[in-house]
Amino acid sequence: MISFKKKKKDAEVAGSTTPESATSTRSETPVTLPKPKPQPDIYTLLLGLSVAALVIATILLYLNFNAYGPNPLAGIKT
Repeated sequence: MISFKKKKKDAEVAGSTTPESATSTRSETPVTLPKPKPQPDIYTLLLGLSVAALVIATILLYLNFNAYGPNPLAGIKT
């Protein structure tokens, strides 16, 4: 976040007799501005494509293993 501190004006300090009284009356809280939301770029698109490819590959792998039946190694003797 971006923060800016408020600066004291010379006119405000000149009206007081001591600088301590000027600093105690004015708070120095930082003013924060919200950061703008970044726009999606090409890397976001590539991330979405890779997730879609992984989902499709997982579905195809399941369908491939499902074609062999519930226990493909049941008839093999060791």
